[in-house]
Amino acid sequence: MISMKKRAAYRALCLTWALAVLLPAAGGHAMAASKDTRKYSLPLKGTTVLQNTPDRGIRPVTEVVRHEKIAGESPTTGLPWEGDYLPMLVQIGTNVDSVKVKGSTVKSVGVGKSAPWGGQFADIVYEGILSGYSFTRFSFLFNDSFEKGEPQKGVGPVRSTRIGPLLLREEWQSGYVYGGGFAGTFGWEDHQTLALLRQSGAESQGVLFDLRRSDLAGLAYRVEGVKAPSNLNADIIAIRSLIPASHTPLPRPFLFADENPYTGGYAAAQTVHLDWGAKESVSHFRYDENSRLYLRFCGPGMNETKWTPSMTFSAVDDRSAENQRQLCFANLIIQRVNYEYILNNWLVPDMRSIGRGNADIFTGGRYVPGYWVRGDIADPTVFYDDRGQEIKLARGKTFIAHFPPESLCTFTAE
Repeated sequence: MISMKKRAAYRALCLTWALAVLLPAAGGHAMAASKDTRKYSLPLKGTTVLQNTPDRGIRPVTEVVRHEKIAGESPTTGLPWEGDYLPMLVQIGTNVDSVKVKGSTVKSVGVGKSAPWGGQFADIVYEGILSGYSFTRFSFLFNDSFEKGEPQKGVGPVRSTRIGPLLLREEWQSGYVYGGGFAGTFGWEDHQTLALLRQSGAESQGVLFDLRRSDLAGLAYRVEGVKAPSNLNADIIAIRSLIPASHTPLPRPFLFADENPYTGGYAAAQTVHLDWGAKESVSHFRYDENSRLYLRFCGPGMNETKWTPSMTFSAVDDRSAENQRQLCFANLIIQRVNYEYILNNWLVPDMRSIGRGNADIFTGGRYVPGYWVRGDIADPTVFYDDRGQEIKLARGKTFIAHFPPESLCTFTAE
């Protein structure tokens, strides 16, 4: 846990970031101008539109507490689990690629040869802005699969970090695997991120694994036949074993329900659409009544026949079509967060995930207009329903989008 002194230091650091955003670069260091390239392309007709919704100001009716872990139940998925809580967060690349769908070419991030591998083992898949306001990147959080020794052959492609995933690491108290990103790559603002690591204490806990380190050379390698730099595979089981025994993360379980409590009075949400502001980043989620899962698709527009399933390879060494699995989730959480751009540099987004704001939540084929609260760097993010009760999720995997308020989310009942 983080001391009061470190919490105060972190708040001071946040003020430094705010000033850095407002002040021009010092010392003649030229920085890239901020580039708002967003252009929303999804049609609105026939959909329920969730964009720039006024702050709901939902007041939690119960105190935020760290729930006790339930014996035999995963704190991240609510599924049967008997393992040790030591999650791993991995930063995953999502390059733009193209695939053929019924004679049409679909151009999107993270598809085709650029699809990730090992993603079907992740308990939570996060998506957030990488650069340019609208291009995105994944973060995979693993916990349950380690009990079964998965993923055996690694996860990837591992790419560079940003501030947002570092803050995610803090709330899960996880190990974090990434491939560089803040060691002089972008200039003076790198020091702000390094300061965050030092103030939080993560740097001294032995939980940060930059794959550029020479001592990790045997635990990561470049995959032949996959275009660099998005071809770095990481053996996260072996890397996890390097975390010191002194690191004892404390889980903060989600709440789960066997039967969906959000039926009467809640709108049906059969298909959910996310438009970050670039056609290549548009995604869709289609609810399957039989599996009770939202299946993820990629592709611009609303014509389902021209979407491509969002796939992950089961193993790094078999990139055949038979070895792919579609990403699917029991719950979707569209967490509305603001982004700043350090020193007005569009390459360095600073996701403001400490605070509160709206959350558009989809579970069991229903839409719940919700809210999120995170008090401090050491606190977990808690999601609430429209009544101020902590949300009760369906058991299974969850997708969480760190979505700007101005970005476009729509859904339909069919």
